[in-house]
Amino acid sequence: MILIAALPATQQPTFRAAVDVARIDVSVMNGLSPVPGLTRDQFVITDNGVAQSVDAVSMDTAPLDLTLVLDTSASMRLDRIAQLIDASKTLVRGLRQDDQASLITFADGISRAVPMTRDREAVLSALNRLVANGSTALNDAVFLALQLRPSEPGESRPVLLVFSDGYDNASWLNGDQVLEATRRSGMLMHVIELIAPEMPGSLVRPSNFLGDLAKAGGGRQWIADKASDLNNLFGKALNELRARYLLTYSLTGVKREGWHDVKVTLKGARGEVTARPGYFVP
Repeated sequence: MILIAALPATQQPTFRAAVDVARIDVSVMNGLSPVPGLTRDQFVITDNGVAQSVDAVSMDTAPLDLTLVLDTSASMRLDRIAQLIDASKTLVRGLRQDDQASLITFADGISRAVPMTRDREAVLSALNRLVANGSTALNDAVFLALQLRPSEPGESRPVLLVFSDGYDNASWLNGDQVLEATRRSGMLMHVIELIAPEMPGSLVRPSNFLGDLAKAGGGRQWIADKASDLNNLFGKALNELRARYLLTYSLTGVKREGWHDVKVTLKGARGEVTARPGYFVP
């Protein structure tokens, strides 16, 4: 069991950008299908309200360092935990040879069940041992996962996939602290939530907080109406991770230090753009 204490907002992690070059991870979807073949002339970027010139656009083919952050609280009992295990195992088996995975679970407390590894069997075995019990320390679990990201960027791309079916009722940290930590982390985050009103403590409608969390992490909020939907949604999340663009631009007309509010849109092309809301330079 891993215990963490609440930190004030001023101690949240920061994202360190290069001296004068920004790199933004972007997804462009048409419904549930990725939009391929876009060029730099079709992306429009503003940084703190100032238009930027895109230097390069590439499909991001870097290996994934994928952290699963899974809710194993009491509301996940019976067939729910079984469906979650099956969906997670399918996702792990779908990873490529050079991808890595780790597993964090949360209920009353938080467990780092498997550190980052290429050993698929270690993750699959840990998933088989999941048991649903206890309350929901969602905020603390997400914050811990952010702290475990690499201190320096490498060749791989760190990603969080967070799953929950309920509201936080056991964390030290509040939602605003976790959202700020996510915005500053530089990590891509997808959120999958299960809405199933028949279980005490579970969500009965999409969570505003989980939606805000996905937006802060530059990812998508995926909604499951029933536990049997999880396998399909985990697979769709992984497919979107394989179809993201990496946009690079040199900072022009904006101060380097501080928060950079970034907006990405398209011209001459159609699609739903999902990207991080910005980055922080200390």
